[in-house]
Amino acid sequence: MSYRNISISVEYDLVGYMFDSELNQMMKDLVPVLEDLEKWQEGDIGEEQYRETVTKFKSKWFKRRKCDIEELVNEVFENKKQELLKELEYMGDK
Repeated sequence: MSYRNISISVEYDLVGYMFDSELNQMMKDLVPVLEDLEKWQEGDIGEEQYRETVTKFKSKWFKRRKCDIEELVNEVFENKKQELLKELEYMGDK
């Protein structure tokens, strides 16, 4: 997938144009995440560097706690489990 320099688009089209100071700062902080995503997908940096940048962004903006993440994992797991069990029902005893 090509990200077509989305970081440049965000930097020049959104930073300073969100009509909200906090959202402007968030977009500014998002630019390095998008830059590292592009670099990682192009093979210029490793996944570890990208994940470090994502973690810094999330720790500033999403203030999640470990229990929040665990709850999300459990919810996604349960949804997938129900989806697969439903598929099994359609298969019957074939």
